[in-house]
Amino acid sequence: MRKRLWINMALALVVLGLALAVVLGVWRHPKPRAPALLSVQPGTVTRFAYVRPHHPAVVFRKIGKQWWLIHPFRARAENLELTSLIDELAEPVRHHYPLARIPQAQVGLVRPRLTLWINRHRLEFGRTDPVGHRRYIRVGSMVDLVRDVLYYRLAGNFYTLLSTRFLPAGSHILTLALPRLTLTRGARGGWTLTPPEPHVSSGMLARLVRHWTYASALSIGPPGRIDALGTVTIRLAGQAKPRVYTLARDSLGLALVGHNPPLRWVFPKPVARKMFHLSADRRPPHARTPRS
Repeated sequence: MRKRLWINMALALVVLGLALAVVLGVWRHPKPRAPALLSVQPGTVTRFAYVRPHHPAVVFRKIGKQWWLIHPFRARAENLELTSLIDELAEPVRHHYPLARIPQAQVGLVRPRLTLWINRHRLEFGRTDPVGHRRYIRVGSMVDLVRDVLYYRLAGNFYTLLSTRFLPAGSHILTLALPRLTLTRGARGGWTLTPPEPHVSSGMLARLVRHWTYASALSIGPPGRIDALGTVTIRLAGQAKPRVYTLARDSLGLALVGHNPPLRWVFPKPVARKMFHLSADRRPPHARTPRS
């Protein structure tokens, strides 16, 4: 009787093990992984360029650890944005066709919607499939059909890929000339205010400079319409030429418009208030009288 009980228990354990193996997929053959749109190591990409019909070419270069826009003008790019775009190259390919089997005119590859260069690799973006809404992309002698996020991210303006930080990281301001006051750094690091105001402390001056040193715009774009309010001149350590901007009104606050590069930095009103007004020193909290 005991022997039969042990046999039944062993059989039950075997059946349970088989059931778990099926549920957990131990015996399932792993599905082959779909190939990527472009197999490239993200760290090796140093050139990211694209062009659309009737638009100027947009060229980014990685110099050291920083991405830069070098055409149509030179400006700092946002590293995270470029890294995110390069990551999109790993998008899985749904279908893979030899170029000879594809009617290029019908899928929009005779005149591509967008042409992208990653280092020396060239990708041509055609139309989307009306059924699955996937895009035809030519890579070398093959045409891939992918879900495609890259095209929609690049079809807009390239200003969203630029850094919104106003001054380069590590900048040291030597002179900050605003419409109504000028701050000048002395040899010992202190600040001089012109015209002088007796109620302004050194802490107030240092705080104003910090607001400019770490200022980041709400948005960045082309110069656009300029309703000038004055001029802002900034001289940085290590740079021979000062940076000159036009201060302009903006619906969101204030804007600083530069000519080299031709960009418009927009600052909301709370940020602009700190950048153009000397804030008073914070009063220390009143000491409480100890209770007897």
